[in-house]
Amino acid sequence: MTETRLAIQGIGVAGGFGLGKEALIDALRQGGRPNGTVSVPTAAGQRCLPAYRVDESPVRSYVSGGAWRRMNRYAKLALLGACQALEDAGWDRSMPAHDLGLVVASGYGASQSTFDFLDTMIEDGGRCPSPTQFSNSVHSSAVSHLGIVLQAGGPSLTVSQFEMSPVSAMLTAREWLREGRVQRVLFGAVDEICPVLSYCYDRFFGEAASGPMDPFAWNRQTAVLGEGVVFLCLTRAQGSAAYGTVDAVDWVHAGEVASDPGRGLVLGADGQICCAKAYCRLASEHPSPVAYSPVYGSLPGGQAFDLAAAALAARAGIGPQRVVAVKCDAYDNYGVIACEFQGTSR
Repeated sequence: MTETRLAIQGIGVAGGFGLGKEALIDALRQGGRPNGTVSVPTAAGQRCLPAYRVDESPVRSYVSGGAWRRMNRYAKLALLGACQALEDAGWDRSMPAHDLGLVVASGYGASQSTFDFLDTMIEDGGRCPSPTQFSNSVHSSAVSHLGIVLQAGGPSLTVSQFEMSPVSAMLTAREWLREGRVQRVLFGAVDEICPVLSYCYDRFFGEAASGPMDPFAWNRQTAVLGEGVVFLCLTRAQGSAAYGTVDAVDWVHAGEVASDPGRGLVLGADGQICCAKAYCRLASEHPSPVAYSPVYGSLPGGQAFDLAAAALAARAGIGPQRVVAVKCDAYDNYGVIACEFQGTSR
């Protein structure tokens, strides 16, 4: 794996566990569970599926009324996590962030806006579709709104490679900092639940879509719909690191991931049986693997949640300080991120 080190200076999170670091720590201590439901139409009537839902309304404290109305929910979720991470890192919101780069990982992008826009195209025969709705439907809409609100002067990028989105985005953040393009990078992941995704869960998984979520049940589908946002404020590891460091980042293929007994193993297993075989092998080679997905649900950006959860677990004294977080997909790709965290309260 690569040896360039990054410092984690701030964390912002929101998910089915609630808003902020303390809510995530409480969920790690007490165990996670779905906090809401989604309604899915079926031949037999409406069916309710459990889901990990996010309340995005607190973002109103970061953005004015006009900007709020122009933003879709996907962008609001992103802004909520990004502002928390910057505040945690000591951000002065009155100052433009000229030295800030933005890289957002998303498996599904602005899914609700995308299907809303498509609906108008179908219903109106393609006549006079809303330009605002179209601009909000693209995957990069969240990072665009972030750049405007934060007055970020650095490069911005949206990465959409499903489960491999976070590791790919982290590799980009590492390169920007290594090259000196910016002094800080906001690295984050955001995905939202929409009616089409809920319908797919019901059609693909049937009764298994109701959980309960069990990431170590290798022979069963147990994934439960999740949505949320997590951001890390990253700098080059040249001085102090508020939470710890990202020591290595790599994207490898099957057979190239070896267990490291000197580090805790954080598996991105989230109840999706298509990836269970790979996670099962890794778990069998390590004395004490963990999976944090029951806290935040099943979503493509789960590896970013794993990093935040592992950092906060170490800080709270309920997790190891040295970890490797591994996420895989159905095509035998593996995202591997090694970290060393601080173990004292902040």
